[in-house]
Amino acid sequence: MVLNRRSGLLGPHFNAYAVDGNGVEKRIDIDHDGFLEGRVYGEQSSEVTAHLEDGRLTATIHTPDESYHIEPSWRHIPNADPDDLIVYRASDVLHSWDDPEVVGRKQKLMDYIKEGNETTDADDEWESVDESSFDHQWTPSFNNASLDGPHRRVKRQQAEAYNFNGDKTRCPLLLVADYRFFKEMGGSNYKSTVNYLISLIDRVDKIYENTEWRDQSDNGGFRGMGFVIKKILVHQEWTPVSSTQVHYNMQKDSWDVRNLLEVFSREYSHKDYCLAHLFTDIKFEGGILGLAYVGSPRRNSVGGICTPEYFKNGHTLYLNSGLSSSRNHYGQRVITREADLVTAHEFGHNWGSEHDPDRPECSPGASQGGSYLILRAIRSVLVAKSSRCFTEPEESYCGNQRVEGQEECDAGLVGQDDVDACCDKHCQLRTTGAKCSDKNSPCCQNCQYMNMNVKCREAQRATCEKVSRCTGTSATCPKAESMPDGTPCIEKGECKDGKCLPYCEVQHMQSCMCDTIENACKRCCRKNLNDTCFPIKPVDILPSGTPCIHGFCNEGKCEKTVQDVVERFWDIIEDINMNTVLMFLRDNIVGTVLVVSVLIWLPASCVFSLVDRRVRSNYEKYVRWYYSTELIHPNDSVKVIVSKRTRVPNSGTHHNLDVRHRPEGAETRPPLSTPH
Repeated sequence: MVLNRRSGLLGPHFNAYAVDGNGVEKRIDIDHDGFLEGRVYGEQSSEVTAHLEDGRLTATIHTPDESYHIEPSWRHIPNADPDDLIVYRASDVLHSWDDPEVVGRKQKLMDYIKEGNETTDADDEWESVDESSFDHQWTPSFNNASLDGPHRRVKRQQAEAYNFNGDKTRCPLLLVADYRFFKEMGGSNYKSTVNYLISLIDRVDKIYENTEWRDQSDNGGFRGMGFVIKKILVHQEWTPVSSTQVHYNMQKDSWDVRNLLEVFSREYSHKDYCLAHLFTDIKFEGGILGLAYVGSPRRNSVGGICTPEYFKNGHTLYLNSGLSSSRNHYGQRVITREADLVTAHEFGHNWGSEHDPDRPECSPGASQGGSYLILRAIRSVLVAKSSRCFTEPEESYCGNQRVEGQEECDAGLVGQDDVDACCDKHCQLRTTGAKCSDKNSPCCQNCQYMNMNVKCREAQRATCEKVSRCTGTSATCPKAESMPDGTPCIEKGECKDGKCLPYCEVQHMQSCMCDTIENACKRCCRKNLNDTCFPIKPVDILPSGTPCIHGFCNEGKCEKTVQDVVERFWDIIEDINMNTVLMFLRDNIVGTVLVVSVLIWLPASCVFSLVDRRVRSNYEKYVRWYYSTELIHPNDSVKVIVSKRTRVPNSGTHHNLDVRHRPEGAETRPPLSTPH
């Protein structure tokens, strides 16, 4: 991925605070360089929103065909390793609101409230304004406006509608995390909680900025409307209250979602923001995930963006508010994809969208992409009210120790505490006589310009620049003069026209790298592009660290940095020890079990197979013998004594067989008679 630092999401005076039970705020230091944006390498149409926290990545990757989400597993898997991540495709997500048990209540899972929107007919007159006078590039043209034809009935609302400012495209946000959210989704960690909220708004902001707000399908609209985070509050503990008081962060087992939103809307500080949003971890009755007051284009209406105050039941309410819960109807934490959609949905209500009508045009099925927010309603609210509280985009951020945009100075974190002698917490020079900031300017000391001829930059032989000296009238270090031609510079070169020419170019040759081992770390030149490189005379050994044909020079010798296969193999063998083996087995437990199983069962199966074949062979021999005419089993041993036949003389009419070697005492049998 090709990523760059994200800018423009945090306001120039953004701050995050941890709030204790007494309401005392303590600033939380945030690493702004950890928020990134970019694209997938080789995929021009892709978009990446990412955040790095302690080396762990949270990201959303959009490609033309799919969206991918990466988030820590510990928020969803008990006892998970902090370094483990969950990666999933958006198309594989089974949203909790699409469950058959709640699909009939979908309108209620993310709802809105209309409060005090009763108006007179006169208040609606602005709606008759022909918005064709707004061009598609944010530049309104009203010079030819007339009270006749399509421009009739404009009257007093005309001025307000015409005050639409296309440069004000950012809705400043106040984000509040209650104690439940801090403990559950933030893991009781301030920075993790703040980083989660910033990353969430970053992804939601992309949705809004890429949306074209228009009134008709055949009429162009405008783009680029989004959010900027102005302040984040994180409650680190419950807020104690008396028996007659109520607070949105009080310890309470259950809340009615409408009651909680109303209590949250009583906060006086909400008037300083376009929207205020509460993040909680409550499982609301009915599985509700979000609720917000809906905006209206009518001039005197309340609710949504840039709303006036509203009085109800003896309380002053600021209805530019909404809330989101990270706990679904199953009691489980929502994943990042769902959290993004819930917050974007509630912001849509604040911007003027009610729920889409139940028809295919606005409420297609899940297979066709799901429901959409009403673009036409939001457009009319933006045109009518955005100029009241929206701000222009600002790339600068006060507190990063870099002077940007309209900043006069930036003392970093010290400046945020308002203790810097030169720069205040708003990144402006103090009015007590400060002319510059020591933190940002090399020619500034004690908030005043340094005297003339004070050295502010050493001579740079690599760039052939002389010493730079302060002017006495500016805090910046002026550009240095160039060294005279012929002045020696690095690598035996010479300065010419303010640049350092290498040695070979000074000698009207070309620099090159000798390709033989004995000359690899010697300074070499060639006369022309196609000529052979040769070492200069006298021999000039290149400094250690200079690249050579096999790697880098070290004390005049070219050492390899690319190992061959044999060297790499023996390096691996030498690095093996018992701890390495045990760590490898632990990290690859499944593979280890498989390998050990193969090593045991493969020889065992061979032995079992051999024994089975031998038993089968013996059985087959027995069967053949059983059905044959042989009387001796093939496995029985047969002893045969072979002797010569002895001729015995005939006695009378019988032939006698003389049996020799008869044992003494053996019974004497009559000779066998042979028939004649």
